[in-house]
Amino acid sequence: MNNPISFDHRLLGNFCWPLLLSMVGLCACGLLNLYSLSSYADFMGEWSWFSRQSLYFGVALGGLIVALFFDYQLLKRIAWPLYFLSVVLLLAVFFKGSSANEATRWLDLGFVRFQPSEAAKIAVILALAAWLSDRDLANGLDFKDLPIPALIILVPFALIHKQPDLGTALHLLGAGASIFLVFKIRPRLLLSILLAVGLGAGLIVSLAASGSWHVLQERGLIKPHQINRINTFLNPEQDPSNKGFQIIQSRNAVGGGQLFGRGFMAGTQHRNRFLPEAETDFAFAALAEEWGFVGSVAVLSLFLCLLSAGLMLARRSKDRFGCLIILGLTSMLFWQVVINVGMVVGLLPVVGIPLPFISYGGSSLVVCVGAVALVLNVGMRRSRFQDEPIQENPFVWSLPAKDDDRLVVTVPVRRLAIDTPFNPELHPRHRLPHTRPWAKYLRKARCVSDWQSPDAVELMKD
Repeated sequence: MNNPISFDHRLLGNFCWPLLLSMVGLCACGLLNLYSLSSYADFMGEWSWFSRQSLYFGVALGGLIVALFFDYQLLKRIAWPLYFLSVVLLLAVFFKGSSANEATRWLDLGFVRFQPSEAAKIAVILALAAWLSDRDLANGLDFKDLPIPALIILVPFALIHKQPDLGTALHLLGAGASIFLVFKIRPRLLLSILLAVGLGAGLIVSLAASGSWHVLQERGLIKPHQINRINTFLNPEQDPSNKGFQIIQSRNAVGGGQLFGRGFMAGTQHRNRFLPEAETDFAFAALAEEWGFVGSVAVLSLFLCLLSAGLMLARRSKDRFGCLIILGLTSMLFWQVVINVGMVVGLLPVVGIPLPFISYGGSSLVVCVGAVALVLNVGMRRSRFQDEPIQENPFVWSLPAKDDDRLVVTVPVRRLAIDTPFNPELHPRHRLPHTRPWAKYLRKARCVSDWQSPDAVELMKD
């Protein structure tokens, strides 16, 4: 497709419906949870969390539809401008940002208030994918390949950490570092990474055991409230009415749900104001109290379906750039789920990471839906459609060895329509799309591909 902003109906044959439906299901669960939370809060005539999140979801869904119409290769040309724009917005937070809870993380433009750190995650992933896709890494990653990617990650990491927002900074670091797992790493680099990780973990353990966090505080590497969060995570019962209040009440909410939950709009923890930040950081705790273990597992199963679909599309991607985009965005959602759920159940310190599609927040919802839109975009364009496949791609088509007028398919390009066998004499100009895109996910659907057709197999044997 020469025009980067266009839509071919044949792309619907590659549309990943499980990914879209799992995302819509998660957004529906989040809206139901916010409806319950909003029913017991007083908004003084303003819009409730549910109303605002519904508006954000409508905007995000409209953006998702628009994002499907352009070729993702266009992102390779604008990846660096988007990255530098995200850095400028992160710098603007220090001059024009608005503060809340002792942190300056938001930009208020009058008609909208958003977090530049959320958009910076996608910008970093696109920049990493654009740079790594042009490198020759057949022999594996080495030290010479790391300076530019490290700079791409560390610049926004330092700016976000300075806000301060250590949780989002670590989330960005984890999402960016996950991209490198698909590459072969040379032994000396691998040993150096393992040694650095071991030394860092040993330092953290020694500081935790001795309680010498003031060393990092004196050097400006960690803030007092972050030290309190770590101490609270290690021993929340030491100060149950103050610092350990969030973790203790979150555990009570999750445990109070038991197997089937207290019932929709019947959660006592958030209704009686015992669960702090129930609409954002601890939305999963409020959901677990009302929906119980069964409902929590259902929500986590939707996340598993979404992440599995993303990894499947990464495996089927036709080029490295698209594969790295999907891997980066999928890992971003994965680490966000792991950190938030671990924080809610007390397995990780409280770092202020929202749960994708569930927690209240326009910036987080738009970015997460945008990430899914990009994954769908790349997955839809994993096949190449041609009007004249014989002339445009001669390596896919070849003449048989014997004297015959018919053509033989030597390399499979894509699947055909449901129950439509391939016949080179009848379909020489184009490959038909799926008439029912969703039918290939049905157990009884039988798809006949180019190289599996009876005519092609018979000719290949000849």
